[in-house]
Parts: sequence; C-alpha cells; structure tokens
Amino acid sequence: MSLGLPGVGVAYLGTGLGILAFAYKPFVRPDTPGSKAFAVTVFGCALWPISLGLGILVGGETASALAWSGRLVAPTVLSVGWFVLALRIGNGRTPPRWLVGALAGYVAVEVLLLTTNPVHSFAFDPAAVTTSDGMGSDRNGWFWIQAAANYALMTTATSLLVVEAIRSVGLRRRQSALLAGAVVPAAIANVVTIGDIVSIGHDLTPFGLVGSAAIMSIALYRAEFLDVVPIARQTALEELPHAVVILDGDGRVADYNEVASRYFDVGAGVGAPAREFFTNVPGEAVTALETGTAGHVQFALRTGDGERHFDCTSSSVDRRDEHTGRVIVLRDVTERIRRERQLLEQNETLSEFADVVSHDIQGPLMEIRGSANRAVRTGETAYVEDVLDAADRMDHLVDGLLDLARTGRRIEDPSRVSLEAVAEGAWRSVWAPDVDLRVDGDATVEADPDRLQQLLENCIRNAAEHGRTDDVGVVRNREPVGSRATTPVAGGEVLVGPGGESTSVTIRTIPGGFAVDDDGTGIPPERRDRVFDRGYTSAENGTGLGLAIVDQIATAHGWSARVEESPDGGARFAFTNVTVLEEPTE
Repeated sequence: MSLGLPGVGVAYLGTGLGILAFAYKPFVRPDTPGSKAFAVTVFGCALWPISLGLGILVGGETASALAWSGRLVAPTVLSVGWFVLALRIGNGRTPPRWLVGALAGYVAVEVLLLTTNPVHSFAFDPAAVTTSDGMGSDRNGWFWIQAAANYALMTTATSLLVVEAIRSVGLRRRQSALLAGAVVPAAIANVVTIGDIVSIGHDLTPFGLVGSAAIMSIALYRAEFLDVVPIARQTALEELPHAVVILDGDGRVADYNEVASRYFDVGAGVGAPAREFFTNVPGEAVTALETGTAGHVQFALRTGDGERHFDCTSSSVDRRDEHTGRVIVLRDVTERIRRERQLLEQNETLSEFADVVSHDIQGPLMEIRGSANRAVRTGETAYVEDVLDAADRMDHLVDGLLDLARTGRRIEDPSRVSLEAVAEGAWRSVWAPDVDLRVDGDATVEADPDRLQQLLENCIRNAAEHGRTDDVGVVRNREPVGSRATTPVAGGEVLVGPGGESTSVTIRTIPGGFAVDDDGTGIPPERRDRVFDRGYTSAENGTGLGLAIVDQIATAHGWSARVEESPDGGARFAFTNVTVLEEPTE
C-alpha cells in the first residue's frame, strides 16, 4: 500500500532528523581530531532528506525551489566533509589550509549559484522543479557537473580509507573498513535513482543515507573511535618500536600495533578481555597493567624466539574527568637484561681474580721468596730449582685464570660440530702422552667448537694427572707430543700414546648428551660434589682450575655436568641437556 505524498514527506523528514541526531557526539566533543569534518558530513547527509521532506509537505513554487536547492547542496556538503575526514584519518594530520579553502570555495560557489538562480536559472529551471506533487527535478548541466565532482571526492575519500584498512591492524583496520563501506548504501541508492533503474517516483538516496549513517555510527561510536583511539595513531602508534596495546574503559582490547601482534594472542581479537589477549603474561602483571595499580611492570615470557623480557608502563586515558581507557606500552628489554647478566658474570669473574690474586698466588710467591733467600744465604743452586718450580706453578695458575675468564661468556650462537673431530684435536693439543683416546661412535652436537675442545682438553688432562699416578701423584713417562701415534679414531680405533702403561679415555654419547670416561682410579663419591669447585685439587702441582673451567664451559652452553663412575671403574664426566643431532657434520 502506498504511503501517499504526505507519508513520503514525513518519512523523508523523519529520516533527516534521525541522521542529524548522529552529530551529537562530535558537537559535544569538538576538540577530538576529526569531529568537525564528521559533523559536516552528518549535516550534509541530513540536509538531503530534510529538503525533500519540506518540499513535499509545504508545497508551492518557493518551497519546491528551496527543496531542490537543498537537494543540490546536500551531496556537495557531505562529499566535502567526508573527503576531509578521510584525509584526517589516512594522513593522521589536518589537511593543508589551501585544500580546505578550495573545498570551502567549491561549496560557496554552489551556494552562490543557487542563491542567484532566479536571475540566471543556471543551477536549475524553477518551472521544472515546481510540480503539483512537489517532486519535480531538473538535471541540467550544473547537476551533472556537481555530481561528477562529488563522486570524485567520495571515490578518493573511500580509496584513502581502503588503503588505511589494508595497512592497519586490529581496531584501526576494522574501523577503516567500516568507514570505507559506509558509502555503499547511499551510493547504490543514488545510482538507482539517477539511472531510473527502479521507477518508483521518489529519490531513494535519503534511505540509503540511513544505512550509511548506521554503519558510521557503529564504526565511530560503538568502538569509541573518536575517544580511545586517536585518528592520528598511524604516525605515532605504528611507528613506535615498542608493543602498544590500548584497553577501553571496561578493560577490553580496543587496539594494538603490529609489534604487539608478534608477542601476544591477537587471535583473541579486538574486544577481548585483557587476560585473554595477554595469555602468556603472568596474572599479577596483567592485573597491574589493567587496573593501573602499578604504573611500571616488568615480566618475562616465552616466545618463538626464546625468553623475552619486557618493561611496561600503563597510562590512563581520561577525557573531561571520565576514564575512557588505558594505553599500555611494552618495551622489549631482552638485550639490556642480557648485557646486565654478562656484566654480572664478568664481575663475578673479576671477584674470582681478586680472590686468587689475594690468596692462591701468595703460596707460590712465598715459596719463591723463601727459596731465593735460602739460595742467597747458602749459595746452593738447588734452591733455584725450587724457585723455578714455583714460577711454573704461578704461570700455570695465571693461564688457568685467563681460561676461566674466557669460558665465562655465555654461548649465544652454537654451531654444528663433530664430537669426534673436536676430540681428536683436543687429544693432539694436550700434553698427555700417557693417555690413549677412543671415540665410541661419532655424533654431531650444537656447541662452540673452540670451547668444546677446551672442555675436552681439560677432561683429558685431568685423566692424565689423576688416572695412573705414583704415590706422590706425578705422571710418569712424559715424552714429546711429536712421538704420539696418529691413528684415526673413527670407527672406534684408538689414538695411542708412546707406550708404557697408559690411561684410556673414551668419549661416547649418552642419553641427552655425551660422556668422557677413563679407566683410572676414579673419584671417590664423597669428593664428587667438590671436583668442579675452583681451587679444589688432589694433585700436588695442580691449580684446581681445570675442572672449574669444564663446569663453566658446560654452563655457558646451557649443559649440566656431573661426575660418576665410568664403566671401567674410573671417572666419568657426563654432560646432559646437549643438543645431539642425527647427522654428523661433514
């Protein structure tokens, strides 16, 4: 059933007033970026149906002319407002004055043409728009000129919003996409009307504007686009090197930047509670950030890149004494924490140096001083040998301290290395002619090759010093390194010393790592907890640093080191938590 002309007029008028109500929020918050442009857009949308409604309900030549004038200027006003709003959103800054002036000039020219139209009739023919039903129209040259200009403005503005939706994330993407789609209902209705696709005798564009206004309302007000997330966020939020998450007044995620999406559960989506978004963050930290009870929070979390450390601040967003949300900035301070730990390790090493210099070196120095004094008093050159022996002990001690300092560094970038090849290199570089080496099968491990060799050298040297010794703990049969056999160790073959009674060292893989076994006298259970302590040794001329270096290298790799009994009854140094790969290195 047809509404009749009065019904259509009332429908137009009610539609316009309903659209005009959407301008309430921009008017009460004029200082919000983009509010003025949005208010102009809403005014243009509302002017269109209000003009048509008044023209039908009032009737008459004057009313029809005014109605058609309003019908012409309305799309120009809303197109200009929409274009400025899109520029404000897309560029994050106010459009230049010359552009705003040009757009205002375009509107002023049209208003001037409409005002002076009775003189020249260039904007429209008054006789053509004055009909008995008040629904006449005149689509002359100016109508098509302003229609083309307005469509160009609307198309450009919509394209800017589409680009913004593509390059943004989170709420920003959702809002930009909704705003870009807001023009669709009005555009479809306008094309249908202009092209006479549906012959119903009425302008359908105002009803399309209702759909557009509804979409804009959802995009701008339901998500509080103008309140919590500033339109200029692209130049600030996205350019920050830190993760930024914005919560609304109810503690729900309103937006986040690209950096935040690398660490947190963006699958929870915009609108999710903070605890769902920060699923991998400790609960007490989330509470502090969400409520603002602590403006500064630190925590660590596990990511695909390993453990990351964050230093966070939570700032309240208030407007007119009303709490509207929180801005949480999360700074990745992993590198800073790593440097601090390295400094602590270096400080500990320096402390060890100080302890050794003040205590461990005093013994050899006192021996040198005493032996030198006796040599001077007696003239016996035998005491000089004692001085040289003490000097050798100091030399070994200093070398051990330097090794200890070097091994304290954490391994950050291990390589794939052959355990067999490194073991062979360690055996050849150690002064241990009474040690035979066997590698029970090759394996590839992730390690620093130089420091792994240093670890194996100290294990082999320990076997030489404590494996098969006489009553005073002195290794027998010291011979030049060049006299060693050069038999390869692959396939279980043995690197053999120069002869005599030798200590056999076997390097083999075990579950979770590898072990260094010897067939010597072993280490009593009551001493095994102390062998890795710096300065602990049972050898007369030992420094007590060799196994401390072994333990420090293992710790730097993230391995666990322990002492056990080997299958042959000697000592076993077992290293676990080692990454053992299937394929050996070529």
